[in-house]
Amino acid sequence: MSKAFSQPERQSSIGIILIFLSALYKSLRGLWAIAVYALLGKTSQFNYTYIVLGLTVFALLILVFSILSYRNFLFYINYEDDEFVLNKGVFSSENITISFDKIQQVYFKRSIIQRMIGVYSVVIESAGSSEKEIEIKALSEEKAVLLQKKLHSFISEEHEQEKPELSTDTTSEERISPTYWEHRLTFNDLLKLGITSNYFRGFGLILIFFSSLYNQFSDLFKENEYADEAANYLNTFQSVGEIVMVLLFMFVAVFLVGIVVSIIEIFIKYFELKLTQSKDSLELEMGLKTNTKVSLHPHRVQILRLITNPIQRKLNLYQLQLSLTSSTETHKKNRINIPGLSWDKAKKASRFLHQHERKEGVTYKPHQLWLYRRLFWGIVPLLIAAVVLSFIFDDLHIPVLSIFILIYVVLFFIYQRKVYQKMQLEISEEFLVKSTGLWSKVQVVIETFKLQSISVSQPVWLRRRKLVNITFHTASGDVRFPLVSEEFVKQVNYLLYKIETSTNAWM
Repeated sequence: MSKAFSQPERQSSIGIILIFLSALYKSLRGLWAIAVYALLGKTSQFNYTYIVLGLTVFALLILVFSILSYRNFLFYINYEDDEFVLNKGVFSSENITISFDKIQQVYFKRSIIQRMIGVYSVVIESAGSSEKEIEIKALSEEKAVLLQKKLHSFISEEHEQEKPELSTDTTSEERISPTYWEHRLTFNDLLKLGITSNYFRGFGLILIFFSSLYNQFSDLFKENEYADEAANYLNTFQSVGEIVMVLLFMFVAVFLVGIVVSIIEIFIKYFELKLTQSKDSLELEMGLKTNTKVSLHPHRVQILRLITNPIQRKLNLYQLQLSLTSSTETHKKNRINIPGLSWDKAKKASRFLHQHERKEGVTYKPHQLWLYRRLFWGIVPLLIAAVVLSFIFDDLHIPVLSIFILIYVVLFFIYQRKVYQKMQLEISEEFLVKSTGLWSKVQVVIETFKLQSISVSQPVWLRRRKLVNITFHTASGDVRFPLVSEEFVKQVNYLLYKIETSTNAWM
């Protein structure tokens, strides 16, 4: 009896529908503005019969392309050479081969259409490539699960061969029989997250949306009577105070709409989020528009970030951001966010992903020059602009402007000083921990054996003060810490020694 996937196989036949709809969407999404213009413009300029006929022919061509794409898409496992092989292409053939030791992750993705037609998308991520992933978009649940198990078994075999003996800090009994637990995001949790996070992100999304609409339809609005009416309406106000109140009202309204947008975004991204600890990994499943199911293995997590803010901390809500092993081009894409964790669940996940227990280490802070520079660039340009404006505009209310500038300077100074006080770097025998943030507090945790290298830079203007900037390099990105004393270089030498002598598998 032949081994599973030893012979070239195609995707599920119903996948033709998925390939067709995906290709049709990609082809037509750039034409939506033209379609809207055609509907809203003067109908006499368009012959809808030819438009419908052209779209029909276009759809038939895409259908033929989809069938050819389906037939030419073949994959199999080469057991003799220990590799996964994929052949695809319509106009040009492409052969992709991934050796088992390069496979980093195998997980599922399901869009709404994939859930409707009952197929799974299997994503295979590999190391050492600028390509983020290989995706097989239409497999039955049975075949998808079997392929994932097969490839995961090869990953486990490769990792076990490189895996050292476990540290004495973690007993064998704890590793063999871990404490299992599960975390789910409820409707109330999603609502709390939407209200307490991403305030300005929702605001920014609104601005981007309307800016995009304006750019698409700018020709239609060149002689728009509504724009003239809005300008005339603003001219009716007699005092600066009235204009400020209107602008303040508009800002609050847009800000509240931004919060609603953030809530919607949170629901789409993290709907039915479930995090479960299994024997060897954390199993994560989430998403409404695109449902993703991924296994998070400790050896692949390079950087762990614990994020919260004062309101979320009161509600016992914390977010873990896990940076996974990736190529240079995909660092940001390989970050997995797990929001809405209680403090207890966040600590359990952190303990599972790390091989050692956290111990107190030596703490370092940046030089006060960091604070002085932030104050300079945040205050001096504003003061120069105020002076210039006072000479240009004779009717500028200098006393009122001075009061606003004074309030800004005081608040800015207090804020930056608090930020500086919270900023620190702690180095222990097994961990490197960077803490930053006043409102949104971020704690970055790296196991020292997962460091790949450390860079020390000293610009000319820092030499006299004997200060350096430090950059810690990992397989999932860099972590920087500015303006520390040259004495810190001794600690860097120790960390480099730890990197060179460590026998732990870093990925």
